[in-house]
Amino acid sequence: MGSWGPGIFDNDAARDHLFEVTRALAEEIDEALADAVSLKLAGKGSDVVLAETLETVLPNIEIICVLHESLGGGFLPKPESADDWQTQFEQLAAIGSADCREVVRSTFERLRQLAQQCWEE
Repeated sequence: MGSWGPGIFDNDAARDHLFEVTRALAEEIDEALADAVSLKLAGKGSDVVLAETLETVLPNIEIICVLHESLGGGFLPKPESADDWQTQFEQLAAIGSADCREVVRSTFERLRQLAQQCWEE
């Protein structure tokens, strides 16, 4: 039997659900990056195709971060995994302007910081 508190996420079932939702977002990131690598290796990875394959990576990271910050939980990857995601993303995505590169960098840095806090506890 789960513990209950006054808040919506103050019980085990809700926390488990939050973890599963955020873990599914992380799995989508893994799949998108793997698909993009496969396309690139097969010679089918034009900038347009890779952009379409990777289009959910940054939004998923942002959602994971927002949910973790606002609800105090959910799945976070190990910091090393966040680093791997960033390396792969930057190698695969055609990141145009300096502003875009900064958004990518800060998005991954935010995830990495949250992950470090989580995995150090």
